Amino acid sequence: MWPTCCASIRGRAVAKFEFGGPPRFAHQKRGLAKLIACSGVGALLMEPGTGKTAVTLDYCSLLALASPRREARVLVIGPLAAVDQWALQAPKWVSPQVNVWAEALGGSVMQRVEALRSRGGKEIAKPTGGRGRGAGDAVRALHAPRAWALAARRDGVVLDRKMAAKAGPDVLGDSKPRLVIEAINLDTLSQRRQVGSKTMADVVLSAVTDFDPDLVVIDEMHKIKSVSSNASRLAGRIGSRVERRIGLTGTVIPHSPLDVYGQWRFLDSRAFGRVQPNGERRVATFKHFKEDYAEMGGYMGHEVVGFKNLDRLEEIMGERASVAIKEECLDLPDAVDTVLPVALSPKELKAYEDMRTKLQVEFREEDDMREAADGGEAATAASRLVRMTRLRQITAGHLPDDEGQVREIGRSKAKTISSLIHDTLEDEKRIVVFGTFTRELAALEEEIADKRTTVLRIDGSTKPEDRLKMRQRFGSDDPARLVIVAQIKTLSVAVNELVTARNAIFASLPWQRDDIVQARDRLNRLGQKSATTFWYALAPNTVDDLVFRAYQDRTDLEKTLMNHIYADRK
Repeated sequence: MWPTCCASIRGRAVAKFEFGGPPRFAHQKRGLAKLIACSGVGALLMEPGTGKTAVTLDYCSLLALASPRREARVLVIGPLAAVDQWALQAPKWVSPQVNVWAEALGGSVMQRVEALRSRGGKEIAKPTGGRGRGAGDAVRALHAPRAWALAARRDGVVLDRKMAAKAGPDVLGDSKPRLVIEAINLDTLSQRRQVGSKTMADVVLSAVTDFDPDLVVIDEMHKIKSVSSNASRLAGRIGSRVERRIGLTGTVIPHSPLDVYGQWRFLDSRAFGRVQPNGERRVATFKHFKEDYAEMGGYMGHEVVGFKNLDRLEEIMGERASVAIKEECLDLPDAVDTVLPVALSPKELKAYEDMRTKLQVEFREEDDMREAADGGEAATAASRLVRMTRLRQITAGHLPDDEGQVREIGRSKAKTISSLIHDTLEDEKRIVVFGTFTRELAALEEEIADKRTTVLRIDGSTKPEDRLKMRQRFGSDDPARLVIVAQIKTLSVAVNELVTARNAIFASLPWQRDDIVQARDRLNRLGQKSATTFWYALAPNTVDDLVFRAYQDRTDLEKTLMNHIYADRK
C-alpha cells in the first residue's frame, strides 16, 4: 500500500494503491510524492535508467483512479526514439487497478493531429486538402494506420494488438477506471507550414484542446530548451492550457543555466517571473531571466561570460523538481571504458592532414578578416564545428568534398571493429555499435555481417515500426547472434532493450557529450545484470582523441579542437 501522502489526487481519496510491475525504489517513491505535492506540475530530473517513466505512469494511474469520469487522458510528447516506450512500458508499470490503452501515433503530422483529435471524441475532416472524393466529410480517424506502437491491457490481460486497434480505446470497457495515453513525436510541435489560414502550431494546439488531456508529459524535456524554437514556444502554449504538466529529463542543463527557461516555460511560466507589488509573479520573460542569472560582457556587453544567483535558480527549480542521480540510488554493475586504437591507412592519414591544413587556412583567413574589420563579425563557433565534422568523416573512412559528395577512402575503423567483434567478443550474443554517419554504418554492416552474425542497422531513415521490431528482437531470447549498428541519435534515448548487451562500441563520437552519456545509459541502467564495457574506436592524434578526452574531462571541446587545427605538424 502507498503511504497516506498519496491519499488525495484531484481532491479525491485514493485509499489503497497497487503498483504495477517490480517494486519501486526509494527515489522513485520520492519522485511520485513530489508530483502529488505539486498537484501534477513538476519535473523528474532523473538520470537515464532510474525509472522516470515508471514514476510518471504511477501518477497517471492515480489520476485515473481519482477521476470522476473514471478515465484519465494523457498526452506524451517526446523524441521519436522515446515515444514508443510509452506504449511498450504501460502494460508493465500501470497499476493493475486500471485498464490502460497506450499508443504512439505515426503517419504524417496531419494524421497524428487528426488521430489525437478523434481520441477526444471529436469529429475530423478527411485530409484531402479540400479536393477529391470525400473532401470535408466528417469522419472518425482510423485507429490502426495511425499507431506504429500500441498496447492495451484490460483486467490484467494484455490484448491482441489488431483487436485493440480496430476497437480503439473503447476496447478497455468499463470494469475499471481507464487510462488513455497518446504519444506523439516532438517534431509535431516544430512544423512551420500553413494549413489553410492557420499555422501548424494553431492546428496542433487545437487538436490538443480537442483531446482534452488531464496531463501533458514532455519526455526528454531538455529538447525544448531553445527559447526561440517552434517546439519550445508551442510547448509553452500547450502548458498554459493544461492543468497538469510533467517534464522528464536527466540533463536539464545540457549547456548552461539559461537552458532552464525554455523548459520551465512549459512547466510553470511564472516560476521565474518578476514579483509584482501585490506579491504575485508575472509571466517570466527570457530578457528578465537572463538579467537575473547571466553575467554579461565581451563585445558590446552582449556575450554571456558567466552566471550568478545560481542558488536562487536551484531553489526555484527544487520547488517542482525531484532529482535522482544513478550512482546514488542504484546499485548497478561496473561500467568500464576501453580505448580501441585504430591505425588509419596512409591514404586516410593523408586525407586527414590535407583537410586539417585546409581548415587551418580557412580559419586564419577568417581571423584576419575579423581583425581587419576591427572586431567585425567572425565565423561562429557552430559554423566552424560543422566544417570540422569533415575530419570525423575521414577517420570513419569517408572523404567529403566541397560539393557535398562523399567517397570512401578506407575501412580501417570498420575492419578494426569487425575484428574486435569476431575475435575478442566472439562469445557475445548481443553487441551494440554506435556510429554517426550513414556511410559509416553501411561499411560497418558489410564488415561485421557473416554467417554467424546478423546485423540490425538503424539510421534516421529507418521507419519507426521497423526500428521497434529490430529493438524488440534484440531484447528477446532469439538465439541468433545479433549486432545493432545504429546512429547514436536513434538509440540514445528511451530505449530499454539494449540491457541485453554488455558491450557497446562507439565507432565515432558526437560533438555533444550528452549524446555519449545518453547512449551509455541505454546499457548501464536499471535491468542490467552484467558489468558493461564501452569500447571507443579512436584514431590517435586526431579529433577522435580530442572528443574522447573532452568527454572524459569535461573540457572545452571547441578550444581543444581549434588548438588541434592550428597546431603545426612536421
